[in-house]
Amino acid sequence: MSNWPNFTVEELITRGIIERPIDGNHGSIHPKSTDYVDDGIPFVMASDLDKGRVNTKECAFISEKHANTLRKGFARTGDVLLSHKATIGRVAVVRRSAYPFVMLSPQVTYYRVTNSSVLNNIFLYYYFQSRDFLDVLEQWAGSGSTRAYLGITGQKKLPISLPPIQIQNEIAATLGALDDKIELNRKTAATLEEMARALYRSWFVDFDPVRARAEGRAPAHMDAATAALFPDSFGEDGLPEGWADGSLKDLIDFNPKERLPKGTVAPYFDMKALPTNGMIADAPLLREFSSGTKFRSMDTLLARITPCLENGKTAMIEGLSDDVVAWGSTEFIVMRPRSGTPVALPYCVARDPLFREAAIATMTGSSGRQRADADAISELAAAIPQRAVLDAFGRMVDPLIKRIHASGHENRTLTTLRDTLLPRLMSGELRVGAARELVEEVA
Repeated sequence: MSNWPNFTVEELITRGIIERPIDGNHGSIHPKSTDYVDDGIPFVMASDLDKGRVNTKECAFISEKHANTLRKGFARTGDVLLSHKATIGRVAVVRRSAYPFVMLSPQVTYYRVTNSSVLNNIFLYYYFQSRDFLDVLEQWAGSGSTRAYLGITGQKKLPISLPPIQIQNEIAATLGALDDKIELNRKTAATLEEMARALYRSWFVDFDPVRARAEGRAPAHMDAATAALFPDSFGEDGLPEGWADGSLKDLIDFNPKERLPKGTVAPYFDMKALPTNGMIADAPLLREFSSGTKFRSMDTLLARITPCLENGKTAMIEGLSDDVVAWGSTEFIVMRPRSGTPVALPYCVARDPLFREAAIATMTGSSGRQRADADAISELAAAIPQRAVLDAFGRMVDPLIKRIHASGHENRTLTTLRDTLLPRLMSGELRVGAARELVEEVA
């Protein structure tokens, strides 16, 4: 262990190194779901602390007017956030954004550094993720209980080990370089995925290339050979000339049959593995198969329950060997391309808002237990193009999918390295210089 000096949070407050930690508003003035608006000030709960950042895309919002009537919980750029109620130990840094501040729920505390010559806020963010700190936090909060909680008074007694500021800065820069690369890969993958989905909608939903040719225009971002694959008029049925009126089952196999004997140890994906805005599910656990959906690499998983379906929780599975059958929740619908259908098409379909609306309409069951019906979804209307159009779509989208998968693979490597380095740096077991060399080799 390191011989760095230890301080309690209260001692850091007394020394003027940090402000008194503050959480969100309790009691009657705590914002309620009826106060939420479509846009305004982010209202941040523990679940919104995601991979070190505040998820301002999917969090709740309250109006700025309402926020300004509250007493506390105004977190600003640079603050380190720590969840301390029910969900214990999630950490994030408030990054620069278009919002003047974010509003915290009673589940989250902000820590604000006031003397950066003694304490680096990014070092504090990583320290809050160290096993030594989390062990104390979870023990004092009663982690594992539905009533787990450590209020501000209890948090003031938490120990924090502080190396010299130069070492803090170096640790923050070393681990930060890994997180920056991980974030860049995420953004790149999201951009590539959006390109794939936009291409699908343009070709198969809005029929943009057909409309362009009908109007005597060259289809945007398309070479002449690809444009020539599309007709220049529509039939009486409203479909492009030569396209067939069919259903999704003509393109996609829903819940394909797979064999996985009970007791077989296989990769397992639960609902938490499915992102709401990404293509690649997290690396799975290994579990003995009992019952559930079965699928292979490159299959698309669609969550069929509320609110997951409404939120677009979908993933294309990747990274499994071709001969591996994985399994997961019974609440998944598996979508696999039929012969001749591009690999990415089921995923693009599943992520399209019009498809999601149609899938939601198939839901049956009592309130709170409704589920989309795979058979009904398979019968949804679909325009079936010629094979040459599908092949061209695959040629354009497959490289995007490969780059997305490469980003995901690299991120798993970077995340493993970061999670390996963090405890060794925080304990003083590994010198920063040696850690930096390891980071430079991969980042």
